[in-house]
Amino acid sequence: MCDTLECLKEHLTDIENECLSPCTEFNIAYEPAKPELESLPVEVFLRICSFLDADFLIQTVAKVCTRFESILADVHMWKCWLCSKLDGGCYPPLPNLKVYNDIDIDWVDLSLEVAKEKRKWDNVDETMKHIVVKDVHYASVDTVDRGMALWNVLDIKPNGTNNQTVYTDIKPNHIRSDAHAGWVWDLTADRVDNASIIYSASWDNTVKAWDLQTGFTCIETFQCRISALSVVSCDNLVMAGLYSKKILSFDLRTGPAPISSYQAHRGPVLALDSYNNKVASVSEDKTLAVWDRVAGKTLVTDVKMPTEKAFPVCVSWSQAALYIGDSKGALHLIHPEEHKYLKTHRMWSEPFNDPPCKITGCLQNNGSLVLCSDRGSV
Repeated sequence: MCDTLECLKEHLTDIENECLSPCTEFNIAYEPAKPELESLPVEVFLRICSFLDADFLIQTVAKVCTRFESILADVHMWKCWLCSKLDGGCYPPLPNLKVYNDIDIDWVDLSLEVAKEKRKWDNVDETMKHIVVKDVHYASVDTVDRGMALWNVLDIKPNGTNNQTVYTDIKPNHIRSDAHAGWVWDLTADRVDNASIIYSASWDNTVKAWDLQTGFTCIETFQCRISALSVVSCDNLVMAGLYSKKILSFDLRTGPAPISSYQAHRGPVLALDSYNNKVASVSEDKTLAVWDRVAGKTLVTDVKMPTEKAFPVCVSWSQAALYIGDSKGALHLIHPEEHKYLKTHRMWSEPFNDPPCKITGCLQNNGSLVLCSDRGSV
C-alpha cells in the first residue's frame, strides 16, 4: 500500500513539474494593453468631455473616429455636459411644460450657446469693453431723457489699458434732442436681433416709431392721452402700458389712434413683454396679468408675488419661463403656461443701510438669463 502511494506521489510530482516547466506553446508571457484614448471606457471619456468646450467637442473630438462621433451624438451625453456647466442649476427650469411635447430641445445648439455665454462672462476683461460717453444727455439715463441718441457701439474703440474708455467729444450717429416733450420711460424694437424700427414710450402721452433705415426719423406718433410708461412690439402691433392703468394697442399701418384697449390692473402699468399671441403686464399694484391679443380677452389677472414692499420693474417671457424682476433685487419665476407664481430667487442681497438693488432689465437667451441692476452690475 505504501509502495502504491509513493508511486502515485511521484507521478503527481512529474505532472506538476511538467505544467510549471517553460513551454513555447502554452507559456506565453502576458503583456498588458497600452492605454489608448479610443479604448477608454465611456464613463471616463465623458468625464474628460466635461472639461472641454462644446464647440471643440463638436468640431474636433467628434471627428477623431466613428466611436467618438457616436458617443457625442447621444442626447444624454449633452444633457450631462450641460449639467456639469450650470453650477448646480438645471435647464430647462421647468422640464414638464406642454410645449416640450411638440418641440424638441436641440441639446447640441443649447450647449453651444451656454458655452458661448459662459466664455463671455467668465472673461469679461477680454470679451467686453466698457465705454463711457459724457455730455450727451442732461439727465439720468433710466431709459433716456427727453432726447434720443442712436449709437453704433462697434464704431467706438476703447483705448484705455484697462479696457475702459471715457469720451467727452464723440458724437452719436443720430441724435434727436426734441424727440419727446417729456421723459422717455421705455424703448422696444420691432425685432431684437435685427431691428428696423424703434418705439419709444414717453411721459408726454405719446409712443413714437423711429425708422432706423432712413436716418432715425419719426414715422408715426401714437396718441395715448396719458403718460406711457412701457411699450412692447408684437408683429405689426404696438402696445403701450399707461399711467392710467390701461394698455392700448396700435397698428403702424392704421395711423396714430389706438385700435383697442383693456384694463387688467389697479395701478400704473410698469412693464410689458410678449410671447406668441400673449402679452404679460406687471403693475405698481404688484400683480401680473396676461392678455390674449388674438382672442381679445384677459386670460388671467391678479397673479401676486411675495414682493413685500417691492414692486415689479421688468418682465421677460419665453417658452421656458416667465420671469419678473422687482425693485429689491428679487427674480420671480412664473409658470409660462399656467401663469402661476412658483418661486423667488434672491439675485442681489441688501447690504445694511444701503438702498435696495433694483433689477432694471431681464433678457432670456437660449440656456442663459442676463440681468442688470441700477448699481451698475450685470
